[in-house]
Amino acid sequence: MQAESENTRDQTLPADTKGERRGAPRSVVQSVRLPADAFTEIEHCAEEAGVPTSALIRGWVLHALAAERGTSLKDAIDHLASETERLRRIAARTDVA
Repeated sequence: MQAESENTRDQTLPADTKGERRGAPRSVVQSVRLPADAFTEIEHCAEEAGVPTSALIRGWVLHALAAERGTSLKDAIDHLASETERLRRIAARTDVA
């Protein structure tokens, strides 16, 4: 997992992610324990989104941090748009099953 994180550290984040990466002082690697079945689901989500697992998790964390700081109307609309896309993917999976 840490190797993937290091290998993907310069890749762009998902489009709906807020935050700065380039020009930032440095990145910090943090180990997080997750239940195996939850991590498997995260890997599946990353595969469906076409992004590395670490980039997806990083995007989620930065998105949640931005939400903690306060949300502008534009940010709320952007979040709603990304959630709409996520729900469409879930619906497409459900329709197939």
